[in-house]
Amino acid sequence: MANRPKNIKRPWVAESKPFQRYRDFSAFYNARKWRKVSKAFRAAHPFCVDCEAEGIVGNADVCDHDRGLGFLLDNNLDPYDWNELRSRCNKHHNKKSGKESHGNRGMG
Repeated sequence: MANRPKNIKRPWVAESKPFQRYRDFSAFYNARKWRKVSKAFRAAHPFCVDCEAEGIVGNADVCDHDRGLGFLLDNNLDPYDWNELRSRCNKHHNKKSGKESHGNRGMG
């Protein structure tokens, strides 16, 4: 039976961890304060901003951070500031989030 070679740890190579690329914001989005702010914002802005820009009327399903929650927290900006929020339908929210997660690479 063949022996498996030992893993060689090279100190000059950064150790990668599974899912290191993604940050976990679930504690923020599950907090009571965010749920209240999100609900109030969607009540005040019931239509999707991207649908309105396309000339159609779409109901907003999601309250979204326009510049991203990670950006706001990294730059010590208030994530509850209404100027940073946008109402979006699921379609446009998923499209924007997908572009952000892939670094806007070649997606149109």
